[in-house]
Amino acid sequence: MKCAASGQTTREPVLSLKSGYVFERSVLERHVQALGTDPVSGASMSLEDIVVVRVPAGPILPSPTSSSVPDLLSTLQNEWDATVLEILALRKELASTREKLSMALYENDAAARVIARLVQERDEARA
Repeated sequence: MKCAASGQTTREPVLSLKSGYVFERSVLERHVQALGTDPVSGASMSLEDIVVVRVPAGPILPSPTSSSVPDLLSTLQNEWDATVLEILALRKELASTREKLSMALYENDAAARVIARLVQERDEARA
């Protein structure tokens, strides 16, 4: 079985109940502890949503990645897909940050106008 996140053959396969994908145990646990979401679906997830997959013991064969052109193309496609998903997440974060920045600038401008008006009223009252 291959890990849905890393694409490597799993040594300790586990199943995410949120997305139904198989992951390497250490990879999925680290992701859930860090972000609390499923890596594929993005749904909220806890360590209780992880199920151990039992496979019969057998020899662990190295992954045949990049041993043939189709495998190499598949690996490159998976990396491309992961990169595109990361770029999408970064664009969403950038849009959110820009929105927060514009709100902060608007609030700052409004506060400066209020302060200027109050200073002007104070000066008029003194005069």
